[in-house]
Amino acid sequence: MRKFWVILLSMGLIMALAMPVGAADVKFSGSYVAQGYYESNARLTDPEASSSFGWQRLRLGTTFQVAEGLKLVTTADIMEKVWGAARSAVPTSSSGSADTAEMENIHFQAVYVDFNIPGGNYGAIRVGQQQQGKWGTLFGDNGETDWGFRIRYDYGLGGGPIWILAAYDKVEGSKIQQNYAGIGEHEADKYHIGGAYRWTGGEAGLLITYYNYSNNADNVATGYRQPYWAFQPYMKGKFGPVYVEAEVGYATGTYKEYNTSAGGQDVDIEAWRAYAMATMDLAPAYVGLGGFFASGDDGSDPTKKKNGLGTGNEFNPCLILLNYDLGRWNGLLGNTAGLAAPSHGNNADNVWAVQGRVGVKPVPKLDAYLSVSYASLDKNPASGWVDKEIGWEVDVAATYKIYDNLSYMVGFGYLFAGDAFKGTDPNLKVEDNYLVTHKLTLTF
Repeated sequence: MRKFWVILLSMGLIMALAMPVGAADVKFSGSYVAQGYYESNARLTDPEASSSFGWQRLRLGTTFQVAEGLKLVTTADIMEKVWGAARSAVPTSSSGSADTAEMENIHFQAVYVDFNIPGGNYGAIRVGQQQQGKWGTLFGDNGETDWGFRIRYDYGLGGGPIWILAAYDKVEGSKIQQNYAGIGEHEADKYHIGGAYRWTGGEAGLLITYYNYSNNADNVATGYRQPYWAFQPYMKGKFGPVYVEAEVGYATGTYKEYNTSAGGQDVDIEAWRAYAMATMDLAPAYVGLGGFFASGDDGSDPTKKKNGLGTGNEFNPCLILLNYDLGRWNGLLGNTAGLAAPSHGNNADNVWAVQGRVGVKPVPKLDAYLSVSYASLDKNPASGWVDKEIGWEVDVAATYKIYDNLSYMVGFGYLFAGDAFKGTDPNLKVEDNYLVTHKLTLTF
C-alpha cells in the first residue's frame, strides 16, 4: 500500500508540474526490463556456490514540449531492484549504479532544459542533470553510471553531414567547497569538444576531453590535482554487406600533480583502449569477428599510470565476462581481488579479448547466435601472478520479438575459467562457471 501511495503522489507531482505549461505537448518514452539468472559458480570455487535471482527496472522518459524549440526533459528509474531483496533502511544514493537493495521507488536520473538558439540555425543547448558518459560506439560508454550536471551545445544535430558539440561537466561528489586554512581547491570538472562527419550509411568522429580534477587537492601539503586529456576517435558504417565499427581511446597528461614534494612524486598517465568489430550479412545468416583492449598497469613504473580508461559499462560482449548487469546484481567474478574489475563488468581495465560470432535470422522476429570469446590480462596485476589467461567463454542466445516493442531473450553461457583467477596462489583451485538467463524487454 505504501508503494501505491508513493507512486500515486509522484504521478500527481508530474501532473502538477505539467499544468503550468498549459497546452504543452507531453510525450512519454522508455523501457521496462525484467531479467532472471541462474549462475552456477560465480566465485569459481570448489565446491560450487550457485545463485538464482531476478531484477527489474522501469526507465521512464518524459518530454514537456513547452514551445517550438523549447522542451523540458526528465528521466526516472522506477522500482529498480532485485526481486526479493530487503528494502533499504536508508535510501541509497540518487546517483550512480544500483545495488541489490531497493532504490528509491522513483529515482530521477536526469532533468534538463533543451532549447534551440533563436534567430536561425545556430544550434541547441542543454542545461541540467543529464547523461555524461556516452560517445561514439557502445565501447567505452558509461551511460548507466555517469549522470551529472552538464551544459552542452550541439550544432548540426538534426541534419547535415557535419555535427559539432561542446560540453562542460560537473562530476557528482565534487561540489565546490569554500577554502579555509590549510585547505586547497576541491572540485572535479570535464570539458569536451568534438564533432562528427556523417555520410550515407556511416559516420566518423572525434571527442577531446580535458579533465580538471582537484577534488584530492584539499591538503596543501600532500594533496594533488589531476589535469589530463583524453582523445576518442570512432567510426561506424556499412560497406556493402559488411558493417564495421571501431573506437580508440588515449589518455595523456598528469594523473597526480602534487601540491608539494612532501606529497610524493608526480605521476603521468598514458592509457589506451581500442575496439573493432566487423559483421557480414549473409541473410538469413551473419558472421562477425571483433576484439577489444584496455591497457593494464603492473606497477613497475611508479611515475606512470597506464590504465584507467576502461571498456565501459554499456559494452557487454559476453553473458558472463565483462557483463555489467550480471556484475552489478550478483557481484564480482572469482575470488581473486586483483581480477575484480577486468573480469566482471563495470568499466574494466587490464584486459584484451577476441570474439567470433555466428548468427541466423530464420524469420524477421527471431535472432539466434553462437559466440566464442577468449580473454586475457594485459599485464600481471602484481608480482608473482600465476597466469594472464582469464579464459574462454561460449555463449548461445536467442531473441524473439513477441511484439514490435516487446522482446524475449534466452541465453546460456559457459566460462572455461583460466589460471589468472589463481592470483598469486598457484595452489588455488579454480572451477568453471555457467549461466542461464532470460530477459523480457519492453520499449515504448
